[in-house]
Amino acid sequence: MLGDRTSVAGFRPLGIAVFPAETAEEAREAWPRLVAGEYGVVLVTEPAYEAVADLAAEVVDRPVPAVTVIPGAGRAAGVGQAKLDDAIVRALGTTAFVKEEED
Repeated sequence: MLGDRTSVAGFRPLGIAVFPAETAEEAREAWPRLVAGEYGVVLVTEPAYEAVADLAAEVVDRPVPAVTVIPGAGRAAGVGQAKLDDAIVRALGTTAFVKEEED
């Protein structure tokens, strides 16, 4: 689990390895260890994902680790939804969701 200390704090008691990263530099420093093969699933908070998005793109086609973006503590920025939309387009060749227009 990669993200800010507040977001990852609840995952450590569950036995999940956590990598607190308060800055983009800390997230980028932790990234190589997360994708080196030790972990099958990597959970990344949206702010941390934005810091490592270019690095994550390099492993997107690997079977492991599966990189999953989750909201961090606070408000979701929509990065996870955008990543899911991209995966659906890659798999189906089109979007599956119809976005409602805002009033």
